[in-house]
Amino acid sequence: MNFMKLTLAFWMLAVAASAAQNLDFASMRYEAPEFSALYPLPDKDKPGVGYSFDNIQLKSGGTAKMHNYTLSVHDDSDAFLVLYCDIPNTRNDTAALDHMLDSALGQLDNAKPGPKTDSTFGGFPARAVSATGTYVHGQTTFHVTSYERITVKGDRIWQAIVICDAKTNCSEADANKFFNSIQIR
Repeated sequence: MNFMKLTLAFWMLAVAASAAQNLDFASMRYEAPEFSALYPLPDKDKPGVGYSFDNIQLKSGGTAKMHNYTLSVHDDSDAFLVLYCDIPNTRNDTAALDHMLDSALGQLDNAKPGPKTDSTFGGFPARAVSATGTYVHGQTTFHVTSYERITVKGDRIWQAIVICDAKTNCSEADANKFFNSIQIR
């Protein structure tokens, strides 16, 4: 009987510990100039969604601005990102979207992607993929699963990425909740 009580106690502790780490999505939407989304609540004493941009070099020789809206949670182990960039004459067929997903997966070391599938992003047809791999940040190596969706609307490429560290309680369900909440204006 003591074994059963001990087993039950450990099980209850495990449930409590996992529940403490579950992602809590805010009831208020994050509003950016070009989209809105439901990001998870940030860690206590951490800022919310951060905005940054990078100027990227285009094959044509010009530059484009890539906008990045990121929220890191679980002490920067997991990340929720929405990125967009205006690149004229971008194809939005399956092959082009798959190529863009492959480029994004190139950021992971040892990436092992699953099959690419049809999906939606902000109400538009999209391509999706998940992959496992690693990346190094400073002295730390993260073993992650990356969930990604990509679409093209006009000349704008949209990408959403959720990166979940293997040690946290970030899941594919969390990624899908985030992806499905994105509304492109």
